[in-house]
Amino acid sequence: MKNLFNTLVNIGVKPEYTTWEIHVTRKLNAIGLISGINSIVTMSFFAYLEMNDFFYDFLFVIIVAPCILLLNRYKNYIWAVYLLYAASTCVSLPLLTLRLGIESNIFLFYFPVIMSLVQILGRKELFKHLVLFGGLIVLAVLFIAFGLYHHFLQIHFEANTIFIIAIFNIILAFFTTIVFIIIITKESIAQETKLNTLVKEKDLLLAEVFHRVKNNMNIVTSLLNLKKNMSDSSEVKSALEDCQNRIYSMALVHNTIYRSKDFIGLNFKAYVQKLVHEISTSLGQGSEVEIVLKMEDIDLDLVNAIPCGLILNELITNSFKYAKADDKTLIVKIEIQKNDKSILLQVSDNGPGMSNLHQIDNSKLGIELIKSLTDQIDGTCSFSNDNGLKFTLTFQLNQEVKLR
Repeated sequence: MKNLFNTLVNIGVKPEYTTWEIHVTRKLNAIGLISGINSIVTMSFFAYLEMNDFFYDFLFVIIVAPCILLLNRYKNYIWAVYLLYAASTCVSLPLLTLRLGIESNIFLFYFPVIMSLVQILGRKELFKHLVLFGGLIVLAVLFIAFGLYHHFLQIHFEANTIFIIAIFNIILAFFTTIVFIIIITKESIAQETKLNTLVKEKDLLLAEVFHRVKNNMNIVTSLLNLKKNMSDSSEVKSALEDCQNRIYSMALVHNTIYRSKDFIGLNFKAYVQKLVHEISTSLGQGSEVEIVLKMEDIDLDLVNAIPCGLILNELITNSFKYAKADDKTLIVKIEIQKNDKSILLQVSDNGPGMSNLHQIDNSKLGIELIKSLTDQIDGTCSFSNDNGLKFTLTFQLNQEVKLR
């Protein structure tokens, strides 16, 4: 029996469905089956009372149940939702309430129906359908109130008969509510378990990817270091060292994300502090250097974090190489701030600046790389002389970026 029930509730579950769509379909099938069984029980009860006038009312619901399964199979859950709840809230329950009267307590079945409706349509993807059915239920209630007031369609029964029907409806509505709660809770728990499993699998996969990327970058850095040690050319050594620093700035992004286990955003302030420390240790030995950081706690996604890290690496490295002088302390100032939906990044030093900014494309500052990276994040950049060389970069935040 359990296997048969599971087979029936899985009707219409399609391979392309998301987790929540699978469970919506299963809930609909289960509720439709329970509604059909309820109608069979109620039809038998009314037949026992020799009240055959309601035969077609319950037959209507019994026919609707397999139609829900068919709609889930050959259409989708939206069609099934409209059939199930339009049939119950707008046709079957209003008519039965009017014919049996308020004393029959038939209106109690509205509570499990509305509860299950909210559970099924209570998602942002289906919210418009929930609002629509909310309006239909209000209209149905108004129709019932109007019909009861004017005794529309009402059938008169003996007091003892209506009392028995009222007790029967109370008991059946109570057990129906309990069954609906069990079904919905079970499906919700299964859905949550599945989602948690998928999230854990995704996190493990991403962690492995970041770990492998970081290790591969470390291997490349080691190979460059071996090549640098084997070369006697200072120019080759400098070029390989620049490549090492650029690779390190990318590896640092992956390493920071891997350690934080936050695969959506990178705390860019912590990243810049680490990057500046490593560059200072590598290039600032034996010189007076002051790094001034003025930053907000900003999260950057991976797409923006790596280009920004490479741009910072290029600018800071060139400040150490070309802006420092023996007679004064080199001051490198880095400012990053969030303005509405954009990021403003400024890097400046107190070096000699650029004598002719129009010749900047022909310099050795890696401008071509900086401009390429700026284009990659759809940003704009500029250089200016302001008691030294000043670089300004502006780019838009992605939706995932946020202030911590």
